Amino acid sequence: MSLIHYQTLEPVNPNELQTLRAVKEEFNASRGFNERIKLWRKDDILDCLEPGEARWGFTQVRNEEEKLRVVSGMKRMSEATPRLTWVLYAEGDGGREVVLKAGKPLG
Repeated sequence: MSLIHYQTLEPVNPNELQTLRAVKEEFNASRGFNERIKLWRKDDILDCLEPGEARWGFTQVRNEEEKLRVVSGMKRMSEATPRLTWVLYAEGDGGREVVLKAGKPLG
């Protein structure tokens, strides 16, 4: 098992948050708790991180298939919120980060 971490670099505005919640709920509809995408405000738990209205979370995956599903879900969230920059990091994947904007990798 490993974790996939994700976060936005910018604050999420109310319209984007509504869109993200819809995509997240669709993705999570048939998943167990550990496999669900979760999005918290950074200042909900980590007061020291800015911007406070940025979102972050992590999802536990058991295999490559689950990992690909989560990454696909994050890509859909990125496509749905093209203004936001998303950073994805998979534990146990050599420390590799993927940065997405409008559903496309940057860099």
